Amino acid sequence: MRNRFLTFGIFSFICALALSLTNCGGGGSSPAPPPANNPVPNLTSISPTSATAGGAAFSLTVTGTNFVSNSVVRWNGADRSTPFQSSTQLTASITAADIASTGTAQVTVFNPTPGGGTSGAVAFNITSASALSIGTTRLPDGGSGKLYDVTVAVSGGVPPYAWSLSSGTLPGGLTLDGPTGRISGTLATVGSDTTASFTVQVSDSAAQPHTGTQSLSILVHVGSLGRNNTCSAATATKISNGVTRASISPYGDVDVYSFEGTAGSKVTIEIYAQRLDIYGDGVSDRDVYLDSFLEILNSSCSQIAFNDDIDPGVMQDSLIQDYVLPAPGGTYYIRVSDLRGDGRPDFIYDLHLSGAN
Repeated sequence: MRNRFLTFGIFSFICALALSLTNCGGGGSSPAPPPANNPVPNLTSISPTSATAGGAAFSLTVTGTNFVSNSVVRWNGADRSTPFQSSTQLTASITAADIASTGTAQVTVFNPTPGGGTSGAVAFNITSASALSIGTTRLPDGGSGKLYDVTVAVSGGVPPYAWSLSSGTLPGGLTLDGPTGRISGTLATVGSDTTASFTVQVSDSAAQPHTGTQSLSILVHVGSLGRNNTCSAATATKISNGVTRASISPYGDVDVYSFEGTAGSKVTIEIYAQRLDIYGDGVSDRDVYLDSFLEILNSSCSQIAFNDDIDPGVMQDSLIQDYVLPAPGGTYYIRVSDLRGDGRPDFIYDLHLSGAN
């Protein structure tokens, strides 16, 4: 009996000591609270909202609310790699295979358990690419030893593009920029008027790239090109679709260009001067102070359309957009001048033409 009481007393002492070391009140530690439930995600928008079938992989930005660190963007119900940005924004890696063919994909966001769920869907459109086409059919003449700067026009396909020469050679001193289709440089000196003929080729970025070709030529004159300040087939600079860089110089200069067009076709002509970053410094201050005045003239050199400012008092570059060419078609002229009648070598501009033959 004595041993029983002794054993019970020792047991009671050990239990009391254990309780005092744990909670001093004998209740033990509280269990950890259960994890909070994830909210249901809310998807409000995506960017971009469409792509061209056959295009390259890209990053999709998803905006909404209630996103968590392990939220997943789903493309037609299939998970996509989803780096977490914030509770209101995610990015998802969309593969080239995802946009290989035309159609509509449903984009959703999924939050895992506990709680969680799937957001409503936002549609992503996959459209067919228009045919790849080179719009420039002729290039301006050049002057021996003079600067030359023209960008060949392209439309359709899946950008970005890659340009090359498939045959022939450029005039000495000129190069073709692969990413942009820009032909530029200082023309080498020639002993007589010389024509360089070549074919440019452009490829797009489709999964199975499309290509287009165009035969072009540049006539390099042995002497100065002379002033193109009169409306005349003999003196106007012949151009086609694309971008041509020039300047209004000297004081009082006027530049006249000619192009071929079809009656009823819509042409757009735009002057970029005050929007140019001539110095390549990325600074938003103005580099060019040309106040352009733009005109279209018919084959008789009568004015048929004009524009001074895109946004009067704000944007002094000029734009004639979707102008329907009147009959009979054939040769039309473009005249570019400074509204004040001024002119300086730094009055540089780019003339953009589209819709010509």
